[in-house]
Amino acid sequence: MAPHDRSIPRSGAMFSRASLAKADLATNLAIPLLAEGGWAALTLRAMAHASHVTPQAIAAWFPSVAAMQAAVAGRYGDRWIAERSYLARRRLLELQPAQTTPDAVVAALLPQSRLEEVFDGVWLTILEASRWDDGLGAAVAHVLAREKEVVHDLVSTSQDPGPVLEQVRGVRAARVVHTQIAAGRPSENTSGSAG
Repeated sequence: MAPHDRSIPRSGAMFSRASLAKADLATNLAIPLLAEGGWAALTLRAMAHASHVTPQAIAAWFPSVAAMQAAVAGRYGDRWIAERSYLARRRLLELQPAQTTPDAVVAALLPQSRLEEVFDGVWLTILEASRWDDGLGAAVAHVLAREKEVVHDLVSTSQDPGPVLEQVRGVRAARVVHTQIAAGRPSENTSGSAG
């Protein structure tokens, strides 16, 4: 994970190319904006510029900017937790059952590539914005609950998933903030809140 590699993804697992739903299209447009400029970059004008249309065209998709932002937060969160879950399960399948310790679960849930760090950074940006906006908070609450379920499913039944989840959230936030600072981008995620 080279900190100097600042390319922003524009395709891959976190993008939905098959759906024509406005929320999916808006989320596809929002990912690079959020990765490059944080939550403040998610405006009608920026979305319109990214899609080569007028701001009015983007505004016609949603009843308000807040509705657009909530749709992006919810859709991105759904994609993010599905991808995190898939990657963790795949990584843990490579281990023997006796090796599936809480530390192994933590490692499996953390980003292991620059691209994963970018996508985790987008998620942390959304989480930080949701702390100040009840509409966004409602949009991400189900993702946080699903993240807890994923961790519960990954740890053995005799272990408490709470400490694993807290460790994952803390280390994820620290890694993403460190990478953003090393890349010269001030972080919006300095509060230490990772969910």
